[in-house]
Amino acid sequence: MLSIYNVLMGLKIDNNFLQMIDIGIKSLKNSRKIAFLLLLSFGFLYAKSFPVCREYYYINENKTTQKSTFLEKILKEDPQNVECMLKLASLYLRTNRVSQAFDLIRRAYTLNPEYVEKQKISKILDLALRLSRLNELAYKNKDFELYNELGNTYYEVGIFSEAAKAYEKSLALKKPQIDIEIELALTYMNLGENAKSQEVLMDAVKREPYNFYANYYLGKLLKNIQNENKLGLIYLRMASYILSHVKVHYKKEDEKQILEKDLEDELKKAK
Repeated sequence: MLSIYNVLMGLKIDNNFLQMIDIGIKSLKNSRKIAFLLLLSFGFLYAKSFPVCREYYYINENKTTQKSTFLEKILKEDPQNVECMLKLASLYLRTNRVSQAFDLIRRAYTLNPEYVEKQKISKILDLALRLSRLNELAYKNKDFELYNELGNTYYEVGIFSEAAKAYEKSLALKKPQIDIEIELALTYMNLGENAKSQEVLMDAVKREPYNFYANYYLGKLLKNIQNENKLGLIYLRMASYILSHVKVHYKKEDEKQILEKDLEDELKKAK
């Protein structure tokens, strides 16, 4: 990921600016007056006519919002400024606006692939291009399956905020999807939004009381995170029963043994 860049603040002509010119001119010898004025005028016109992203003016490192606003303004004036796109993408990544960052990287790559490939941000180029395109297709086609793929990919790389958004959009298009609801609950757990996770899992268990994963994750959540030990054990015992008496479609080949051992340990602690 690129480090945060400081950005150039826009210049404005006002009384203070004109006074600054007058003071500068008076302090110079007569032979330099015209040159000084021309240089200042040229610098101002250049800044106004050709937006750039180089750090001529340093903004406080903590003023991320100010930086992003400035870069957004430049891109509005100059929508093909690839350098600014990548700098703004870097800021978006630092402020958890991942989907927007990936869209900018994709735009920049479309305009100047050679330049983008030489930057540090190229390390995530393939991921950015793929997810930006996937998000665009899902939105255009209102396709819940594409949103599921988008959510799964974000989840796999640990970008849980974007995974949650994708799963939510999928469920808004089609519900119920019990497997996706459980994935959304796990995503909420990773984000620390445990009340939301509990609500989703409770709803899943009500609709499918013999769903192993819904019972298992709800029991784990209640017992180990929400400190509702007795209620959590009810769902963990139900999960253990389902594991022994119902055919479960496991996500991985060796998952059964791992789940059996974990449930055994959880229930032993309760004795």
